Amino acid sequence: MALALAALHIWGITETPERSFFWFLTAADLLVAAVAAVHALRWPRYAVFEEDALVLAGLRVPYDSITSARTGWVSAKPFWLAFWLPNSLVIGLIVAAQNSTKFAREVVEVDTNHGRFRARWRDTYGQRAFVDALRAARPDVEPTYGLDGTNPARDCTPRLGVPGGLLACALSVWALFAGLLSVELTDRSTYRKPASTEATSAAVRTLAAGFRDYETLPGVAVDFRTWRCERRNGILGPAPDLVELHLVLESRDLPATTAAAVEAKIREDAGMDERSYVMTVDENSDLRLNLPETKGLSVWVSTGCVDVDDAERLRGELRALAAAVGVR
Repeated sequence: MALALAALHIWGITETPERSFFWFLTAADLLVAAVAAVHALRWPRYAVFEEDALVLAGLRVPYDSITSARTGWVSAKPFWLAFWLPNSLVIGLIVAAQNSTKFAREVVEVDTNHGRFRARWRDTYGQRAFVDALRAARPDVEPTYGLDGTNPARDCTPRLGVPGGLLACALSVWALFAGLLSVELTDRSTYRKPASTEATSAAVRTLAAGFRDYETLPGVAVDFRTWRCERRNGILGPAPDLVELHLVLESRDLPATTAAAVEAKIREDAGMDERSYVMTVDENSDLRLNLPETKGLSVWVSTGCVDVDDAERLRGELRALAAAVGVR
């Protein structure tokens, strides 16, 4: 699962180039996958009783080296305290109030000529099956009840102590954030619907064709501004594949009478109501003409959201539109 989420979050990086959390999530995914692989290799789910030896967690124990065996139980309460207290203080306190026997794990300790190993089970069924198989392999070794905690033993199953609880807590935090942010990727819609490049291009050419007999405007430069299209889901940031182009023709130094005359002619040629300042050029595109009330000349032509790969083509057509009104 961690590797599948890593693949999803790598794709999320390409969808959210202005956000960094998917980089961190991908690193966390790979770390979780590595930890899971290490645990799977270190602690296999089954013990194998071969003809002459017991194989458990990479440990091969010849039957004739076994000297004694003991059964008993240990409590996994420290594990659950370490897991719940950081996650939920209330549940952690409830766990702390419980008797340790409610978290009992069945244990078998086996002594050999080369040391001691220990295995744990959640219930008695696994422990009984192990003991029965051990009796069949070594009928002369009868397991006794009562663990010997004075000497160290090699653990062949997870200890379920405080470190394990903290690791499980960290995994729960990863699962929460990985799940929530993965769901966020399902909504990548933008506030403005993507407009057809062909329709936008046709609208620009139609608008430019209506602008005739304009004198060259000195001191007015062609200015292009490119904005990423904002998504409805602000967590993801702007869309990387959609941009909004703005042709801006402005001059604060142009005489007021000249600026007013140019804006009036543009409004008339575009078919804009004299009391309006913004108009959508046609119904097939999101091309807008904006004549804001400012000192001097101010003309904005905006394309709406278009494919970023078509931006350069539309800039060329907007440049031709600027030339039609005398700005070169």
